Amino acid sequence: MRRACAATLVLLSLTACVSTGRVGVVTRSGASPARLVTGAHPYEEVGPASARACRYFILAVVPFGDSTLSTAINDALENTGGDALLNATVSSSLFGFIPYYNVLAFACSSISGTAIRFTVDSPSPGIQP
Repeated sequence: MRRACAATLVLLSLTACVSTGRVGVVTRSGASPARLVTGAHPYEEVGPASARACRYFILAVVPFGDSTLSTAINDALENTGGDALLNATVSSSLFGFIPYYNVLAFACSSISGTAIRFTVDSPSPGIQP
């Protein structure tokens, strides 16, 4: 009986929510989408890339960090030297510990995909590093 009560208390003290989706192409926030989609731009695959950006809340009063998707995208592209991500998987998550009192909570945005670099032969489609 005690174990059941302890397990119930532990489960009630944790909460989480995660949503996941897929997108075809993701670029840096400084890119010009109109120039990117109006013509063919040769590219080379750099390889797999992923990153996560989180924002933490202590006692629901002290926030720190940056959980925006653009931060995760820029981090993934900076780590690989890529200009865009193909076939990207995006997820957003929220976790809370002892949710009624908001002792600690954090929200994260994650992205993973195949990093590409536009080749020098083509004019840059508005991608700014």
